Order: sequence, then C-alpha cells, then structure tokens
Amino acid sequence: MPHPHHTILVIDDDKLILNTLKKQFETWHTDIFGASTPQEAKDLLARLVPDLIILDLLLTRDDGSTGILDFLQSDVNLKNVPVLALTNLDKPELKEMLLGQGSVKEYLIKGNLSLDELHKKVWGYLEPEKDV
Repeated sequence: MPHPHHTILVIDDDKLILNTLKKQFETWHTDIFGASTPQEAKDLLARLVPDLIILDLLLTRDDGSTGILDFLQSDVNLKNVPVLALTNLDKPELKEMLLGQGSVKEYLIKGNLSLDELHKKVWGYLEPEKDV
C-alpha cells in the first residue's frame, strides 16, 4: 500500500541541521521545505499548509520563533498544524509556556534526541494510526 504524501516544514537558522533533516525526511515520501529565517517561514506558510512543523526556538533574526507561533495561531488554516519545538534550551518554564499555548505539541532538546527518535515522533503525528 503506498504511503500518503506528507508535507513538513523545518525552520532552523542552522543550515547544517536544516540539510540533515531535509535529507532524513526526503526518504519518507515527504515534501520537505526548509526556512532559515522567520520571514522565509512566513512566506512559505502563506503558500502551503504543512502537516507538521519542526521549529528551532533560537531563530535570531526578525521576531524569532515567537513571531512564527503567533503567525500560526492567527491563521485559521495553520492553527491546528502540530509544531515540534527543537531546541538547545533546556528550560522547564519555557517548555511549560509553549506547550500551554496550543500549537507546540513537543519540546525536544536537540542534544538528547537521535534522528531515529525524531523520526518516530514525527511519524506519530503524520500517521498516528500506524506504528513504525
């Protein structure tokens, strides 16, 4: 049975992480889009509704990850898109705040997570009825 096609948006200002994740996800019948600034992310989101967003919390330019989350919440087509926050910041209070505001479903620490674990988490949102 063929896999349905999914769309993932990865937003990270680290080009190496962006490229690693793009390579990883491209093998799973997935359209993957990458943005390295909040503005790039918003431009993409104006044209597409991804099935999932992987968001780095340390986007430095413009209004950062907060601006992206506000943008998602303000758009009826985007506000239900699950967001996985991927960060180096191990801050329980930030985690609690983000998980409490709706879009962010997981708060993942980059250093504690293998690509396989990320794959499992992402797949759980894309095809929740199937175990990988």
